[in-house]
Amino acid sequence: MDRRLRITRRAIRDFVAVVRRRMPRNPYHNWRHVADVTQTAYALAAASCLVSAMTDRERLALLMAALCHDLEHPGVTAAYLLKSQSALAACYRRDPALLERHHSLRAFELMSCHDIGLLQSLTAEERVEVSSLVRDVIMATDMSRHAAFCAATAAATAAATAAAT
Repeated sequence: MDRRLRITRRAIRDFVAVVRRRMPRNPYHNWRHVADVTQTAYALAAASCLVSAMTDRERLALLMAALCHDLEHPGVTAAYLLKSQSALAACYRRDPALLERHHSLRAFELMSCHDIGLLQSLTAEERVEVSSLVRDVIMATDMSRHAAFCAATAAATAAATAAAT
């Protein structure tokens, strides 16, 4: 995938290193959780035949979203942030999905960082596609939408499995 998308190993390494540095040492939402989710996301996609149905850009977006899905997580719930009238809640206009919006914004900042250069070899259209997919995957981690997302994922998995056989 890295060769086909013309992404250097250095850019991948730098991106992962920055994500790791930006993860707080919370009891749960920490670097170990991020690594676990990233590995699990890929393993599930591979085991369900979704990986073979995905484009290189979709696979890249899945891994980037998994890495960034809890980027800079404060260690408390969105409900707590809203009730405590935190600056983060005010920043995201009291949106119940404020944590996912925050993680998505931070992911976009990293993807756009020229010092890292992760997406610099992609065309503008490809960068928009990958960024949009990353945002959508991160927003899908909002637990208030969990049941609906699981149902849609099960249907997509069944369709991909049927197509592969």
